[in-house]
Amino acid sequence: MIYSIIRIILALAGAAVVFVMLSYSDDERKYMARSSAGSQKAWLGAAATFAAAVTVLHLIPVENFITGFSKPEDAFLYNHTGEILEIDEYGSCAFVIVSTGDEKITTHVLSTDKKGRWKLETIYNRRRDVTTFNYCIIERLYVPGTNDCFVIISHNTEGNISDVPTGVFDSRNTEFAAVEYPDRVPFYYGFVKDMSDDYTLHIDGNVAIGAE
Repeated sequence: MIYSIIRIILALAGAAVVFVMLSYSDDERKYMARSSAGSQKAWLGAAATFAAAVTVLHLIPVENFITGFSKPEDAFLYNHTGEILEIDEYGSCAFVIVSTGDEKITTHVLSTDKKGRWKLETIYNRRRDVTTFNYCIIERLYVPGTNDCFVIISHNTEGNISDVPTGVFDSRNTEFAAVEYPDRVPFYYGFVKDMSDDYTLHIDGNVAIGAE
C-alpha cells in the first residue's frame, strides 16, 4: 500500500541522516564508523530513528498537512484496506461502512478541511466511545476535532440477532438508518450534531443513554 511505502521511504531517509551524523565525532568531526564503537553507535541510532519515524508518521500523516482528497472513498482507501459497502456524506464529514472480508463490518468517519479536501483517518484523530445496554452495543464515533458524532447501535451477540432493536429514537429527533447485509449482524446509525451531556437515547422504549 502506498501509504506504508511512503512512510518506509521517509523513515529510511531519516535513519540514513542519523547514521551519517553519528559516524562522525562532535569534537573532531572525525569519521568514527571504522571503529567498532562508532559503527555500533551509528547503527543503533539509525535503527531507533527508523522505528520512531515509522510510528509517528503512521499516527500523524504528513498528507493531512499538505494535501487532501477530492472524494471520501479516495481518502479512505489511501491508508485502509477492505471493501467499501456504503458512504453516507453529511456536509463536511462522511460515515464509511466497510467489509473486512471475514464477514465482519467496520465503521469509520472521515472529515474535510476548510478547503473541502477529505483528510485521512488515523489512530491519532479517531475517537470512539463504546457502552453497552442490555443486548446492544452503543458506539459514538466522533468527527475529528468536533463534538459531532455518529451513534451506532448493534447487537452484541454474534449469530443470534432475534433481539435486534426495532425502536430507536433520541432527544435530537435523529433519523436512524437501518443497515442490513447478508450474513452480517444488522445495526442502526444516525448523525448527531454537537453531542452534549443532556443527550438521551431510547432503545425499545428504555433509556439507554442519559436520564429518564
